[in-house]
Amino acid sequence: MDDEWVSDDVRAELDEVFAETDAMTRPSRRVTVRDDSSDDPSSDPSNDASRDSRETGRLSILTRRMRGFLRRGDVDATVATPAKSSLSKASAPAKPVAARKTSAPSSGSSSGKKRVVISDDDSGPVPASEPAPAGASRFRQRRIAIRRAAGRRRLRWFSVVGIAVAAVLVLLLLLTSPILSIRNVEVEGNVYADPTALGDVIADLKGEPILTADLHGAETRLEAIPWVREASLSTHLPSRVLIQIVERQPIAFYRAVDGFNRVIDRDGRVLDVIEGDPVDYFPIRGTGPNLSAGDTVNQPFLGAAQLINALPADLLARLIAMSVSADGDVSMSLTDEVEVLFGRPNDFQTKLVGVVNEIKKQGSNKYATIDVSSGEPSVR
Repeated sequence: MDDEWVSDDVRAELDEVFAETDAMTRPSRRVTVRDDSSDDPSSDPSNDASRDSRETGRLSILTRRMRGFLRRGDVDATVATPAKSSLSKASAPAKPVAARKTSAPSSGSSSGKKRVVISDDDSGPVPASEPAPAGASRFRQRRIAIRRAAGRRRLRWFSVVGIAVAAVLVLLLLLTSPILSIRNVEVEGNVYADPTALGDVIADLKGEPILTADLHGAETRLEAIPWVREASLSTHLPSRVLIQIVERQPIAFYRAVDGFNRVIDRDGRVLDVIEGDPVDYFPIRGTGPNLSAGDTVNQPFLGAAQLINALPADLLARLIAMSVSADGDVSMSLTDEVEVLFGRPNDFQTKLVGVVNEIKKQGSNKYATIDVSSGEPSVR
C-alpha cells in the first residue's frame, strides 16, 4: 500500500462511520496520526515537501470531519505521537482530545510522511455520553408515554370524584343553612277554613329547609280541613312559601238527630255543624245522621244535594226546599205550590230532563204535582 495517500480501506471505514451515526451503536474508535518515515527507508527526500503539502490538506479535511463527529459524541479520536502509539495495548488508553490541524514540516525533515490509523480497540473506557441502542430508546419512550397516559387517567378520575364530593358538600351546606329555611308563609283563598288548623300547618312549615320541606304532606293536611277542596303549595327562594286554597261551596243543610244543622256541599261533605238555620243555603227536610265536620253524608241526603247542584237556573230560582222521606224517596218543592216527586235517588239526569220538558209543556196550566219516579212524567 502506498503510504503517500490515505488508504482505500480507511476511506471506506470513515464513510461507514459518518453514514451510520444514527443507525447503530459502534465501539469506540481511536484515530492516531503517526510518523512512519522510519518504516520506508527508500523514500525520496526530494519529494517530502510536495507530499507534506498534500497530506496536510487531507488531514485538515479529516480533522474537520472528526471534530463534527466528536461533537455528536459517537467516536473517541486521539491524536498521538510516535512515542505513544495507539497500537500498544499494554499502555493505558489515551485521553480523548480534539483533533487539530498540524503544520507541514520543513523539506529537510525525516518525518515528513504521516499515517492515519483507526483502531477498533475497545479496551478503553466507553464515554458516558454514548447513546443507547435505538430499540431500547424507543422502548423507554413507549414506557414513559404509557405512564403519562395512566397518570392523566388517574388525574381525570380524581377530578371527577373531587367535583362530586364538592357538590355534595355544597348541597349539604345549603340544606342546613338558615339562609334557605322557610321564614315567610302566605295564604290565598281561605274564607271559611278553620284558622286554627291552618295555623298549625303554617307553624310546622316555618324553619324547615325550603329545598326539603314536606310540601305534599302539608297539602294533605290542608285538604283534610272540612272547608278546603284543594290546596297547593309553592316555594319561592330563598325563604317564602305560598299556600293557595280552593274552598268548598256549601249548597244545603239538614237537621240531624241531635238537633244541630249540618251544612253540606255538592259531594255531601259536612262542612260545619251549626245551631241555627242558615238563610243562604237550601234546606233539606228530614232528619239526618249525626255527623262531624269533614264527614260525608250518604243517600238520600247526598242525592238531594246532587240534585240541587244539577238544577237549571230557572228551576233553581223557583226552588224552596228539598225533602227526603223515611223510605229514602226524594222530592222537591217549587213556588206556586208545585211538588216534584223523584222517587229513589237514582237516574237523576233522566228524571230531571223529564221534569223540565213537562213544565214547558204545561205552560200556564195549573198543576200541583209532577211525578217522575217511574221515569215517565205525569201531572196531577
